[in-house]
Amino acid sequence: MKTQWNSLPGDSLIGGHADSDNAYLRLLIEHSPVAIVILDSSHRALHCNPIFERMFGYTRTEIVNRNFDELIAFEDTLAEARRCTLSVLHGEKMQMVSRRRRKDGVWIDVDIHGIPLIVDGRLRGVYGLYVDITERTRAERSLRRLSLELMHLQEKEKRRIARELHDATSQDLALLSMSLGRLQRKLPEQDLELHEMVNNIKDLTRQCTQKIRGASYLLHPPLLQEAGLVPAISWLAEGFAKRTGIRVNVKISPQLGRLAEMAELAIFRVVQESLSNVICHSVSNVVDIRLSRRPATIELSVIDRGAHGLRHRVPDDQRQDGVGIAGMRERLQELGGHLDVRAMGRGTAVVACLPREVRASA
Repeated sequence: MKTQWNSLPGDSLIGGHADSDNAYLRLLIEHSPVAIVILDSSHRALHCNPIFERMFGYTRTEIVNRNFDELIAFEDTLAEARRCTLSVLHGEKMQMVSRRRRKDGVWIDVDIHGIPLIVDGRLRGVYGLYVDITERTRAERSLRRLSLELMHLQEKEKRRIARELHDATSQDLALLSMSLGRLQRKLPEQDLELHEMVNNIKDLTRQCTQKIRGASYLLHPPLLQEAGLVPAISWLAEGFAKRTGIRVNVKISPQLGRLAEMAELAIFRVVQESLSNVICHSVSNVVDIRLSRRPATIELSVIDRGAHGLRHRVPDDQRQDGVGIAGMRERLQELGGHLDVRAMGRGTAVVACLPREVRASA
């Protein structure tokens, strides 16, 4: 159906060759690939273009003089739509991603822009622009599901490698150490050089055993599964401080308790990656780890006090997150949380937030 246009809000703004300019404006709206609806200052519909009619299933005749929010927003989205309407009617531009309902009852995901049209200081109307992003959001959900599955597979593989290192390689090294002890007992007591060589090999074997045990625990810390997040983070911080000489202050809310397995693993990995970044990108000699339980969220912060932190290397508008930060952010997003990396006067703060009731993305 071809839309019949009357005068549009703002026609008087164009000036000059008004008739031809207004005709261009009408053609632009009518042939726009974006769904456009034109509303008056009371947020009642005046016009819509053909794309809008096809997107929502309403004709222009069906929407004219109807309250626009009540027409395509229902249930939990209605209050949200009314809040946005109030902002636009106060002269504010608005952009949001939400859901709206077609005439046939089907919900679609839309990218919405609300643009107030103010003439001589008075609101004359509102232009609403809608882009159907349903297919895009479906693809993003599918990608998130795939990413979550991949994350689970990675953790499963880490667990397998950790078990192999602990159960097989560590036992082989233990047997090697025992064999060296037996060999040493058979050496002539006067051959001090051979005794020293065997002692050196035994020392190297002990060091390899400790490193493999440490790597095994970092790949899949059994303490996390058995005792929970609090002792696991404390163990991680103590090991980091011992290896690097950097002091780590840990403060964990006593009300934290046990969390969902995926949540505990995600927080542990964020702490692990953040400490690794301190070594690579900061000159800090102190790191503060804070983990607290809020009414609706679990909040973690890892703050270093370096002279230059992770984000101080390049300006914010030129910075691109590295693989580690991207991985942390993605892991939290899959669980309904978010990650923020903040540059401070001295150092960097990694702040992670998860809902208390964690569930995987649908």
